[in-house]
Amino acid sequence: MVLLLDLMAFLCSGASMSETAADDAPSFSHVTVASHVDGSANRWPCMARLADGRLLVVWSQLATGAKDDAIVAAFSVDHGATWGEPERLIANEGLTDADPSIVVSGERVWVTCTSVSFAEGIRTSATWCVRSEDNAATWSEPYEIPMGHRYTCGKTHRGLRLESGTLLMGYSWDVLCEQGTAHQGEGEMDLRAGVMRSTDNGETWVNGGDTHATYERVSGGAVSGTDEPALVELDDGSIYMLMRTGADHLYQARSTDDGQTWQGVGPSPLYGSNAPAALSAFEADGRRGIFVVWDNALRRYPLCAAASFDHGRTWTPPRDIGHPYTGGGQASYPSCVQAADGTLLAVWQQDVPGGRDVRCARFSPAWLIEAPEPRTTVVLFGDSTTAPRGPLRIFAQLLSEALPDAKVINAGIGSNTTDMARKRFERDVLAHDPDVVTVFFGLNDAAVDVWKGATEPRVPVERYQENLRHFVEVLRERGATAVLMAPNPLAWTDELRKRYGKPPYNTENDTGFNVILSEYVVAVRALAKSENVPLIDVNRIFLDCAEAEGHSIHDLLLDGMHPNDQGHRLIADALLAMLALR
Repeated sequence: MVLLLDLMAFLCSGASMSETAADDAPSFSHVTVASHVDGSANRWPCMARLADGRLLVVWSQLATGAKDDAIVAAFSVDHGATWGEPERLIANEGLTDADPSIVVSGERVWVTCTSVSFAEGIRTSATWCVRSEDNAATWSEPYEIPMGHRYTCGKTHRGLRLESGTLLMGYSWDVLCEQGTAHQGEGEMDLRAGVMRSTDNGETWVNGGDTHATYERVSGGAVSGTDEPALVELDDGSIYMLMRTGADHLYQARSTDDGQTWQGVGPSPLYGSNAPAALSAFEADGRRGIFVVWDNALRRYPLCAAASFDHGRTWTPPRDIGHPYTGGGQASYPSCVQAADGTLLAVWQQDVPGGRDVRCARFSPAWLIEAPEPRTTVVLFGDSTTAPRGPLRIFAQLLSEALPDAKVINAGIGSNTTDMARKRFERDVLAHDPDVVTVFFGLNDAAVDVWKGATEPRVPVERYQENLRHFVEVLRERGATAVLMAPNPLAWTDELRKRYGKPPYNTENDTGFNVILSEYVVAVRALAKSENVPLIDVNRIFLDCAEAEGHSIHDLLLDGMHPNDQGHRLIADALLAMLALR
């Protein structure tokens, strides 16, 4: 087992990803395609290689207001090393122009987008297009492509010209909008991913086959069904498709009839949730393969790349291409291609302080395929005190920023008890072959659902402690370090008094709200001592801060239960100190 002292040294010793080797060796570099410094928000990029070898990137640019929303394009003549100034291609007044995509067929090039008004919610959309007959030198006036559905989206990935000459353009459509229903958010949607097909070189387009899947969503705000398909033609002429889902893996499907039908719809080997991937064919040293770029996590970073030489059945170890990340913002919506000189490229949207950029990574096939340096994997296993929570800078994000050479995986799920967590322990923790695992449960185990007439906690303290013991013992057998975390204290709010203000709770003071929870805190401390494992005593840390003059426990809690930004900062600092000192 790696000692935590050795672990911290290892995490801090990695070389910068901006370093490049000699020309004949693995290489990696970053460049900015579009910056936020002019006030623009740059979103949803798509990239393609043109017939003359130039690279084209299109994206949705929101400058100073909705009237400035437009699809813009930029070109590179040096294989992505530098990019020209953007030019506007599509700008529909009063509409959001989103999800731009590119289809290349010789010197004929299409740029499409989804144009929508959200005045009445998510209800209908239109697909607008400009076309070039001269390799993107000049463009037609915008025109609409009929999509055969009321609301379509997910047109974020480059289309294909197949060896057969058929053109494919990926998209998704919503079942409920088809029935006339309007939505307020993606979490209400039920999507079908598929392709539009053209057999007359883009003069007309018709609907191809659709896909659908049912699964347990990771969060209520995630999509249902299949969304935002990425496409690649394989050596055998079949089509491989990867789709965004609300599950904990990207889903895949295959077509052997140029996208008319799809088979094998189900989870792919790629971990990730509620964010799209990008696919491209590539060739290196006489080998032909495909590479993928995706968010290898349940959140929208880290952005990783991997290669496959068996048509997507297995993948090389993921390599982080989006580092460094700032402020917990996303690095997402990638597009990828191989340049004419053999360089592999990926573009994506990346949140930065003050805005959003379009970034580009350039790397050699050798860099992607070679075995990466070993990375320490830290899994944060817990309930809603661990899970992402809106704009909060949770301790998972703070650890990721402080330990850039570690792989930090957030395995927190709201409302989980240790009984529930035990059922997903293999899938969400052990499957990642972790080096360090934080175990942060207790609030839900100790909760007494008095509004339902309950008089006992959801999970008895004896079973709670036994569940924690199980986690510790199994992790020890796997050679991983378990770090127990005592649940944070609670504090009364008006809303919590309405819900929990009955015996065994006492609303006179905060101690009366923690009367049951305190037994679980004692159980965690006792287990850490008996099993000789590290303990982050979040309960004690919070109470010590609250007892300082002029402060209270409410300074550290968002809603009387969950840590706020300051609370998460304290938790992260305690974890980082433990890693550094042991």
